[in-house]
Amino acid sequence: MNRLTAFPRRVRRDGFTPTEFLSICIGALFLLSIIVVSGGVVRLTGSGLGCTDWPNCNSAQLVSVSNAHSAIEQINRFFTFVVCIGVALAAIAAWYRRPRRRDLLGLSLVMLIGVPFQGVVGAIVVWTKVNPVAVQFHMVLSLVLIWAAVVMIVRSRQVDTGARSLSVAAAVRRRVQLLAGWTVLALLAGSVVTGTGPHAGDDEAKRFFGTAADIDGHALQWVTRVHSAIVWVTVLVALSLLWMLRKVAHDREVLDAPLTAWLITALVQGAIGYVQYAAGLPVALVAVHLAGAATLTGCTAWLWCSTTSVVADEP
Repeated sequence: MNRLTAFPRRVRRDGFTPTEFLSICIGALFLLSIIVVSGGVVRLTGSGLGCTDWPNCNSAQLVSVSNAHSAIEQINRFFTFVVCIGVALAAIAAWYRRPRRRDLLGLSLVMLIGVPFQGVVGAIVVWTKVNPVAVQFHMVLSLVLIWAAVVMIVRSRQVDTGARSLSVAAAVRRRVQLLAGWTVLALLAGSVVTGTGPHAGDDEAKRFFGTAADIDGHALQWVTRVHSAIVWVTVLVALSLLWMLRKVAHDREVLDAPLTAWLITALVQGAIGYVQYAAGLPVALVAVHLAGAATLTGCTAWLWCSTTSVVADEP
């Protein structure tokens, strides 16, 4: 009992070191990434209406594991509470971090508010019978939270006092912003593909273009082509950034790690996308592709954050 009571007292007295805070943030990011995949599993297994109510599983039971679909949905809901604990710890750590920083505290609050809001969006998904727009928003919000977590991690590794300024040339930063914009478009288009295809969360769920009974193969083909075209443009923008950096040694060094991570992730994502489409969208490959979307979001946030840094105050 003494150990249990000593830790809160130690936190209030001494606070968290930057290293301890960073470790907690990495843990929160890990949990946020898992919930993206677990939510995808609900959709891919057709378990979106495994529970027909919220917060109860159904009108008679708070918890029900009467079949596989309801069990999968319940596990995902339970894990949301685990994620809430993780982001709450990150927010507490941001408050008690020494030195306390306003930017890190703000980012932690975004996650602290965002995860419970995810639960509300999840309720809307159920109440609207897995409407594709609600499901898409559910996914987008998850990626926003991952973005916030990555930004918090990158910034927590920068110096605590000083003025924030560009760490690369203004033209390079604009190209990174352009790449981020196209990446967001590619992710949104990918979610439209999923909402048009066979993995809409339930066999009877509405699709962006019809229902399971009347889904038009041509519609899926065309939204896939649009998604693919956007991805190719995004990759070309990334390559143009790489070309721009060839003569700027300092900027190349600053962006080397995040840009390399982005390129590898994007190329692997593209390969998986083509393979899964050719194979008829098998669940396992779609799940891997979903995890890749979360990874690409994190890489884009890392790249974005690397264009600015804090210049330490002179003693």
